[in-house]
Amino acid sequence: MTTLVAKNPLVQKIADGNANQELLDLFLSKQLPFTEEEYLESLVFLLTDEKLKDKSLSLLKHISESIKINYIEKNQANHRVAYFILLEALGKKNLSIVTKVIHNQSLPYEFLLKIAEKGDLAMLEALLDNQIKLIAYPQIMDFMELNPGITNYIRGRIQETRDFYLKEGLAEEIPLEDILFDVKEIFIEEAEEGEEGEELSLEVVQEKAQTELQMINKMSISERIRMALVGNKTQRAILMKCRNRMVMNAVIESPKLTKDEVIVCVRNKSIPGEVISKIANGREWTKNYQIVLGLVQNPKTPVKKALSFIKTLHLRDLQSLVKDRNISPVVRNLATNFYQQKTKVKG
Repeated sequence: MTTLVAKNPLVQKIADGNANQELLDLFLSKQLPFTEEEYLESLVFLLTDEKLKDKSLSLLKHISESIKINYIEKNQANHRVAYFILLEALGKKNLSIVTKVIHNQSLPYEFLLKIAEKGDLAMLEALLDNQIKLIAYPQIMDFMELNPGITNYIRGRIQETRDFYLKEGLAEEIPLEDILFDVKEIFIEEAEEGEEGEELSLEVVQEKAQTELQMINKMSISERIRMALVGNKTQRAILMKCRNRMVMNAVIESPKLTKDEVIVCVRNKSIPGEVISKIANGREWTKNYQIVLGLVQNPKTPVKKALSFIKTLHLRDLQSLVKDRNISPVVRNLATNFYQQKTKVKG
């Protein structure tokens, strides 16, 4: 079954090729109560049918740009639909949509190869902003260099990236003692979820951790960045102990990262401020209450961001912040004001 954003069973039928002629006729004559996004997903899957291709293309042209931008930003965007939107944007030289593709880490790096190959100068410059993907997949830079629109400035930036990240030997080793506690929690969690429910001894935990760590300690920075994007939960936990900021940022940008992992990050006062700021600026992450609370409690969260989160906190958490001497006095004072206001209302 095709994975879609739409939950409409009729869209699923069309995408899976199971729609009968009556349904297709109603759909193409726009007699079904579909949203624009549902039409977008459905129409892309009809492009493979030669009889319906022209009609589908005609209807796709009338889907608004805002719908396409909104779709391409989603982590769960269907890759086939997203690729159609990208190709259309490249043809129309639509920088807004192409930029959204560049910054959606959930999309395959092959999308960036297409931008590197077919994009105009503005798009190539936008590609330079996604340094994590360039380092993880150097082939993107190779494609950029073959693009006839490339400038000497972009060539220079590419060479700087190669010299700094792709020519070094092994990255600095991560000590076993730095990762043991975090990976132990993950191993225990996985064991409890398993069918056997096995108990893990300290020796088993250390052996499993050592195996993962040895593999990672043999990697260069670029290899660690790629693993941060595609690896598993244990590997991400280990890579968060790497002192290289690009590796840490790559972990945060991994499409596989879970809310529980982010909560652990924001509660860790040793995580660099740059990484905390990236989490604080992530709209998906800051919908979670525990993440917001952890950000307010973390002294490395930008004060402006922390202040914006305070008004969403529960009374008991505001009370805790009032007594917290580790946070910014500005944040603590605002928490005090909100706490006093809320207690007066309750009184």
